[in-house]
Amino acid sequence: MCITINKVLFIINPVSGIKDNYAIGQAIGNQLNSHNIQFDVLYTTHAGHAKEYVHTIDANLYDSILILGGDGTINEILNGILLRLDGYLPIFGFLPGGTGNSVLHDLEYLDPITALKPVLNHKTKYIDVMALKFNNLIEYSINILGWGLVADIALFAEKLRFLGQSRYDIASLYYILKLQSRSCTLILDNKQYSDEYLFILVHNTIHTGKGMKAAPKARLDDGLIDVLVINKDVNRLQLLQLLSRLSTGSHIKSRYVKYFQVANVELIPNIDEGVNIDGDVKYITPVKISVLHKKLPIFY
Repeated sequence: MCITINKVLFIINPVSGIKDNYAIGQAIGNQLNSHNIQFDVLYTTHAGHAKEYVHTIDANLYDSILILGGDGTINEILNGILLRLDGYLPIFGFLPGGTGNSVLHDLEYLDPITALKPVLNHKTKYIDVMALKFNNLIEYSINILGWGLVADIALFAEKLRFLGQSRYDIASLYYILKLQSRSCTLILDNKQYSDEYLFILVHNTIHTGKGMKAAPKARLDDGLIDVLVINKDVNRLQLLQLLSRLSTGSHIKSRYVKYFQVANVELIPNIDEGVNIDGDVKYITPVKISVLHKKLPIFY
């Protein structure tokens, strides 16, 4: 679908990822200027800044939001918009400015200038959004929710931030060696499963992390949630071998993996704890997850 752009809010997270987002932002701004697209720039200064800003801006100012940042920045802005009470829903544009860029991997936009082309061509589509309902709040995501080992790794990696990008590998190895399973009841489209699991991934995207195809059957606009379950029977060596196959998506053929595509998910662990939502561990289970089919307009 082709649309008319009046004015764009260009949000840049300058500390996201490993590249110089200031320089990339300048190059993008030059491209927007050369195509006579009006825009304002916001550089985020702290966690939650983007969410706070878009939650309160005048709905008449911008019809589009262009984002240069990672999955966490996208999540902030998504929630800042969808938690508004006035129904304001601008078109989202995504540029790769993070470390993992899971959403951008799905869209095959890993170069900022290539990712900008749909904006310059005014081309859009609608994608699904996952609604995550906790006991006293709601969160939105277009990427992933992870429970168990994957949340443990994210928490530990945050404590090892001084080690740079290697912190994820170190945190992953630590919890693979620990190999801790947890009891949980999983309800998928009203069908109940109760067992001990190493981890559960709930996906809207194919990718997680740095291009890992954790949910290879996922599509951004299919109206389905992809659920990946790793059971307690896998040993350390088998888990390492399994994780090594994430880059191709062939891990889902393993007998230790169960893969579902559903419309509704309910996660009820025996012990409630935080979950990994788009890279950040927050909130406390239980959680109910549903899909809002083709809710979000994006440049594509």
